[in-house]
Amino acid sequence: MNTHPAITTSTAAVAILTATAATALVGTTGVASAAPTVRTPSGTLPADYRVTSATPSLTDLGNIVTFLVATNASDKAKAANVEGGMNAVVVPKTVYRLGLFRPPLGWHNLTGPLRQQGNSATATLNSGSSGRPTIRMTIEFKKLDGNWKLSATSLCSGVKAVGLNIYCNR
Repeated sequence: MNTHPAITTSTAAVAILTATAATALVGTTGVASAAPTVRTPSGTLPADYRVTSATPSLTDLGNIVTFLVATNASDKAKAANVEGGMNAVVVPKTVYRLGLFRPPLGWHNLTGPLRQQGNSATATLNSGSSGRPTIRMTIEFKKLDGNWKLSATSLCSGVKAVGLNIYCNR
């Protein structure tokens, strides 16, 4: 009688491992890719997505999050959407490459209430990823240099919530 345990891998686990490996390979090879085309509830995001309106909608701000974590946009384009600029791009790039909050491993959405006071707005980020607990946290956007950006404080809170090994000085 064979008493050795059988080692099995589900099809879903193989798909997840394959997708993760492919994301890691594409992210580290430096292969240039076309401008991002991401479907959102409001359409497709341009390669230089920015929100400049005086009173942004929940969809506008949610699209900033989508642009940061679910597109392969250029560093310059992502820097325009985070308070720390080029110094903070490492965070959304890492989250994108890991695929934490985009299909097939994860998801995200921004829900209300949307509260705006002058050049600051807050809403609730809901996100999850395979094998990780769901995250629900209030995030802030600031209008700086004419457009709305994810605040450095929220970026750092996200780094801590996900457990990324990235230095954050907020």
